[in-house]
Amino acid sequence: MRLYLVIACLILSSCSTKPPVTKGIDDWTGFTHVMTAEYEILRNNTAIMTARGIMITRDGQRGFAVLTSLRRLVPNGPIIRHMYSGDTQLDYHRHDRPLTHCVDRCRRTELGAIHMTEAAFRIASQTGMPLRVQGRRGRYEATVPPSLFAAVLGSAE
Repeated sequence: MRLYLVIACLILSSCSTKPPVTKGIDDWTGFTHVMTAEYEILRNNTAIMTARGIMITRDGQRGFAVLTSLRRLVPNGPIIRHMYSGDTQLDYHRHDRPLTHCVDRCRRTELGAIHMTEAAFRIASQTGMPLRVQGRRGRYEATVPPSLFAAVLGSAE
């Protein structure tokens, strides 16, 4: 019995609270990226939203962003108009609106990116980033945890 308790404690103590990070190089474009795994930041009866932190580098230039995915669980897909953190409007750009998760029926998902400066990314690694998402088909509030930003910065240095 004690042996099982010791093994369980070892397993639990080896668990990391930092999200896993992947690094990659695109040989064709010369871009290098450091990106966290997808992390769920919102789940309610109408929507699911995930985020991941990313840093892209090439020729000494670095770019930072938070990649977002918003999927509605009710009819009609999301159409995001604005994203805010506090009273500041974020530099959000929609990338795509594919049909995804086609188990029982396909759902429209909006994929996008919040472009950030390195200074803002570093601040968010300490405080996190509260989000207010305003769209044509709903409003949502979520928080991107500081661990996503810190994991990217920690792996990049």
